[in-house]
Amino acid sequence: MKTSILISSVVTALLLGGCGSDSSSTTEVTSVSTTDVTVERGPVLNATVRDAEGQIGVSKGNGVYSFTNPTYPIESFGGYIDMNRNGVVDSGDVEMNYLRLRTNAGNVMTIATTMAENNETLDILLEDGFSEDELFVQTPSTDMDTAALSDEVYKYCVENNITDPANLDSADMNTLRVRIQTRKESYVDSELDAEELEYNLVNDELNLVTMTEADIPDENMTSEQTIIDSIPLSVLTLEQKATIAYMWDEERLARDIYLTLNSLTPSNTLYNIATNAESQHVISVESLIKKYDLNILNSVDFSGGYSAEALEAINDNEFITPELTALYDVLYTVGSVSAEDSLKVGCMVEVTDITDLDRDIEVAGDAEDIVMIFENLRRGSYSHYWAFDNALKNLGVSDGCCSVGSEYCKTAEDYPQNTKGSDASHDGTGERKRLGQH
Repeated sequence: MKTSILISSVVTALLLGGCGSDSSSTTEVTSVSTTDVTVERGPVLNATVRDAEGQIGVSKGNGVYSFTNPTYPIESFGGYIDMNRNGVVDSGDVEMNYLRLRTNAGNVMTIATTMAENNETLDILLEDGFSEDELFVQTPSTDMDTAALSDEVYKYCVENNITDPANLDSADMNTLRVRIQTRKESYVDSELDAEELEYNLVNDELNLVTMTEADIPDENMTSEQTIIDSIPLSVLTLEQKATIAYMWDEERLARDIYLTLNSLTPSNTLYNIATNAESQHVISVESLIKKYDLNILNSVDFSGGYSAEALEAINDNEFITPELTALYDVLYTVGSVSAEDSLKVGCMVEVTDITDLDRDIEVAGDAEDIVMIFENLRRGSYSHYWAFDNALKNLGVSDGCCSVGSEYCKTAEDYPQNTKGSDASHDGTGERKRLGQH
């Protein structure tokens, strides 16, 4: 956030008035359909399965996840392989760890559908006799050739620390082709079923560590935490570390100024966004701070390690970054004048957050976990902007957020509205639903 620019623009925008656009909206009726996706290495339990717009699939048990009007591709993060097929995570099951699965269509997500994302790999598999039905429709449980493919590629990924089967290149496939064919032949001749063959693979060939009672996961773990934990660590630059630290402080500012202004002029919009969304945003960014073991109080190099106690000791309405303290004071001065002005402050904060997040997502680069969190924050801010816009219109301000000034006047093309991954409720509760937190 370019704080000095925002501080001056906050005052200027309120003095100069709006951009004069009074937009109308139309209601679009969308048919609702449900899609069940089976995720199988063996059946994958307790995974976070997410579509391209951030919708989280609802687990129906036994590796089946349900979506409403999903947008492909759909991807699976984390979870546990149900080795004994009893439908619960228990002793003897195996962590998926960092192995990722995806599908671009249909109702099945397997190693085969993930490999098929790579056109070169797909051509090789088809050339070697796999049918489209085996690659896109069947699971290891329903087809022995699919089981052989899945088992051999899984073994190769574990032995070579490969997390994404779609990234297998021609050299990998040249090695795998003979191995897959050999396993297909042995499976055809075997009297064992897919479950028994997988058990032998995990315990005899790979000697993987299986779950004990002490390893059973915490049921209270959120979907977002599951995804973050399933993404490998990146080597962060100093700029990326600084971006995480600043974003944590910036999300606290949004939460704190909304709560403070709500105490002066009560507003459901201010309160719901602060408590249901911004508070969760702070937690989301802190999950990155914890994962990368950053001491964000040390702005020189962020060394010294993560400390929950140190962050909890920071008082509300106080910030690590001096510029944010100054910005908070300006926002309070502006927003405390009236209920209308408090909502206008909301428009300003969300636009500024989105601008920062656009830049920060670029800075995050290939650090997938940072990009994911920041994109979630941005989707939330899109929704919050329209919530404040709507609240102003309900007060009789026909231009909504546009009344603040042209810099804060956005269209649905600029900030998508009511997408599957955003806060469709316009009060902050949809953000929690999107992340699987009820």
